[in-house]
Amino acid sequence: MESKRHAQSRRRVLKRGALATAGVAFGVPSLVGQASAQDETEDCCKTCWMDVKPGCCPNTVNARADEPVTVYIGWPNVKPESVRLVPSSDRAPFESRRCQKYRNPKWRDITCADIDGLLSETDGRSAPACRVKNENVDGDADGDTVLTFCSCDLELCSSDRSLLLEAETGSGCRLLAVDSVKPVNC
Repeated sequence: MESKRHAQSRRRVLKRGALATAGVAFGVPSLVGQASAQDETEDCCKTCWMDVKPGCCPNTVNARADEPVTVYIGWPNVKPESVRLVPSSDRAPFESRRCQKYRNPKWRDITCADIDGLLSETDGRSAPACRVKNENVDGDADGDTVLTFCSCDLELCSSDRSLLLEAETGSGCRLLAVDSVKPVNC
């Protein structure tokens, strides 16, 4: 497997070199080859606002009840099969005790690295979405996504403070979001 991977990366380097050489021959800067190399190595990751139980604050979820939990996210095109909601007991690197509001989200400078840090500390619990639909919930010109999860599937513990969303956009980028949660009846 390792030699196959080495051969593939060698081919990429040779291909990039050929692109750069061809670019110079045709008067195009050699940065063309470098730009494509950079694009292949960087991961595409986006963040967006997320509102757990829109209209409620705190976002109280009954862990034992088999009831739907609605989540709005500020992204219009999500691959339904890729959506998962992950409980986290760690405090986010920003104030996570406040609830997100879909009508006027206070989305701060939260990066993929911030949310990845929280995801790396989770214990493997996650829940897939039961339903996914596109809808413009916040009244702006772009669309949003409405997700429904089963509260039992979330496997919430009393120590959980955040719900982390991980999904894939329609264009193949990774999508991350976070909102606070207050579990009850754990």
